[in-house]
Amino acid sequence: MHRIEKTANLIRSLNNYKSNKLEEYKFISEVCNYFDYIKDEPLSASDLEFLKYISNAVGIPHYYDLLNKFEKNNSLSNISLNTISSLIYESTLHVDENLKIHRYQKEILNQFSPDKKNRYFLSATTSFGKTFLVYEIIRKLKYKNIALIFPTIALLSENFQKLISSPEYKYFNKFSIHTLSDVPILGEYNLFIYTPERYLSFIDKHKHISLDFVFIDEIYKIDNEYLIDSENKENKENERDTAYRITLHEILSKARDILLVGPYIEFPEKEDTTINQSFNNFLNENGFEIINFNKYEIVSKNIISMKNGTNKITDDLTITLNSSEEKFIKIYKIISSLLNIPENVLLYTKGTTTAEKTIKDILELKPLVNSKDLSTQLKKFIQHLEKNFNIRDKDNNTWILINALKNRIGIHHGRIPKYIQKEIVELFNQGSLNVLISTTTITEGVNTSAKNLVVLSHYKGKKVLKSFDAKNIVGRAGRFLHHYSGRVLILDLKFKEIFESKGDVIKYKNYDEATKKDEIDLFITDDKYLNAKDKIRKLDILAEIQSENIPNEIISMFKTVSFHDKLDIYKKIKGLNSEEINQIKLLIRNINSSKLSINYDGLKIILYIIKPIITNFALKNIIDRESPTKQGNSYPIIIYMLSTYIKTGFLGCVRYQLDKNSVNIDNAIRKTADLIFNIFKFQLVKYLGVFNIMYKYHQSILNNSSIDREVGIDRLLIKLEYNAVTEKGRLASDYGAPQKIIDYYEFEENNDIKNSFDDFETEKFEQLSNILDK
Repeated sequence: MHRIEKTANLIRSLNNYKSNKLEEYKFISEVCNYFDYIKDEPLSASDLEFLKYISNAVGIPHYYDLLNKFEKNNSLSNISLNTISSLIYESTLHVDENLKIHRYQKEILNQFSPDKKNRYFLSATTSFGKTFLVYEIIRKLKYKNIALIFPTIALLSENFQKLISSPEYKYFNKFSIHTLSDVPILGEYNLFIYTPERYLSFIDKHKHISLDFVFIDEIYKIDNEYLIDSENKENKENERDTAYRITLHEILSKARDILLVGPYIEFPEKEDTTINQSFNNFLNENGFEIINFNKYEIVSKNIISMKNGTNKITDDLTITLNSSEEKFIKIYKIISSLLNIPENVLLYTKGTTTAEKTIKDILELKPLVNSKDLSTQLKKFIQHLEKNFNIRDKDNNTWILINALKNRIGIHHGRIPKYIQKEIVELFNQGSLNVLISTTTITEGVNTSAKNLVVLSHYKGKKVLKSFDAKNIVGRAGRFLHHYSGRVLILDLKFKEIFESKGDVIKYKNYDEATKKDEIDLFITDDKYLNAKDKIRKLDILAEIQSENIPNEIISMFKTVSFHDKLDIYKKIKGLNSEEINQIKLLIRNINSSKLSINYDGLKIILYIIKPIITNFALKNIIDRESPTKQGNSYPIIIYMLSTYIKTGFLGCVRYQLDKNSVNIDNAIRKTADLIFNIFKFQLVKYLGVFNIMYKYHQSILNNSSIDREVGIDRLLIKLEYNAVTEKGRLASDYGAPQKIIDYYEFEENNDIKNSFDDFETEKFEQLSNILDK
């Protein structure tokens, strides 16, 4: 189609849009596609006037600004009445001298008013700019106490860094920004940036805090059926819904204004009695209004099903695939063709092992890049990894990631250390990497600059993706303010069927009497949504708590563990004999000594106490499996793993995996990351935390003292959650700093450690120290 015809079609669409014959979201898509085409064409003064006009007509003047990124001079030499009108309209979208929002963000911003309770549930596309909007809401309503709840530590640290160091967020300089759950002193203006789990830990310590405004991201996680855990060995659904629902339940009574946000959520029609209405019950009873922008792709999507034969990608690019070719050869062809345009590529695959194997297969073919093309930053990073991950397995293999990076390919999944994940995304976004393969970790709010998305599977782990998952994955193609259009190339055709299918509506089990409730749900569900049997269970549990005379402020801590499980732990602690108590006290002394260490016998007693309430298969497995020492004693293998981690860190645990399990280096790193960042950091901390609070409470009864005066295993819990115990060490860990930088802060800012930093660590330290000094 020639340029004149494309322009004529756009003008017809504009007229249809103005006369309400074309829906708003469809017009946005057409404008996106037109800009994507015209960015490569020569532009006259009249062209620029038209483009200025059309970008404001659609309500997104950023499209015109983006021309500069494609080396187009967008300075207007002629100013017509239409242009003046466009400029006047554009001025209404400015929130300050340098920043502006688009029309659809402004529609939401305008709904927030200081004169009313503002509670909204926003579902919008990944390109909509939801988080950016939140900061403008905060500025407009001048809130003082705010909580921002993100699903991951990576997003927590990204937003923390943005607020501390980006000039456009200087408004927040007056806020005390808190990311750790223990906050000794609150300022006049407080901004809490937490995950749900960390928020719950915070309110255990600050029960009476009130908040002006709360934002919760990825709110669909309240519904267990939206969550598929691809790494769960039991193949069960993800359990994060419990933390999300408890967090939301707590926030409803602590905050007046609340914004809940998620992508592509299907809402139940109020009039349809054949579908579950629990979510509408939640909205109605808590005063929430739905804002639905699910169809408003601010960056349009060009979806192409890749079939055997010739596939037309652009007017100038075709890719031919043969049925006889293995899948990795087809993938190689697609990647190399896109790199020749040149455009970057994000690959989605079903799991960690598949991601690494795909890259191995591709690297066995002709190299995608010349090693001389590596950027200085990427070279620093590779040198750092070669120095710090210089471990080989029995077959003399090194970590696949290092070889991939040398070919400008990144790997992103949940079994890679967090600071490495963070750097890989940064290198991809700045162009040092031009290929990134990922699992669904990329849908957890990780922002990449990917123009192209290649879909390799319709699975997440062993489970088939849902419509919601597929839409969320497709949403990662193209990024607002970087691209006009994202391209999605689908190699697994079943994926497109899922993407185009209608998804299940969101549900909220605490607002549905018919839904089965576990014990935790009984206490975050109104009685009218409990059946008669549930009400009896609830009364029985309350009576048992009362019989043990445990104060509510104690039994209500660690809210993701049931009251019954806490009572079970408490009763076992009461039944310990003097020798067992002495072993636990020896463990506590070792933990609180200058060099944190583990007393095996004391920890073994605690593990046996908590084992019956553990539901996580992986954690239970490494407690059940025991191994003897040379002295003839036998201990759960988790004790050896934990002791190794405390003494020698991540790499020590990798060596443990290589020695004890005879796995290859890639598998050893995956297993270690899972152990430390999932099992230790989330699962073990939760159960040991319950033991700790019940143990200290029991000791306070025996000693007739305050629980705050009792010493427990708190220091071990902090170490497991943060991989650090000092305040700056924990902040550095949250930020995603390399281990040696964390060690620097842990050992009282030791200059010997600082002097041993490599170039990569030195650069990251300079960035981080500027933030921590603030």
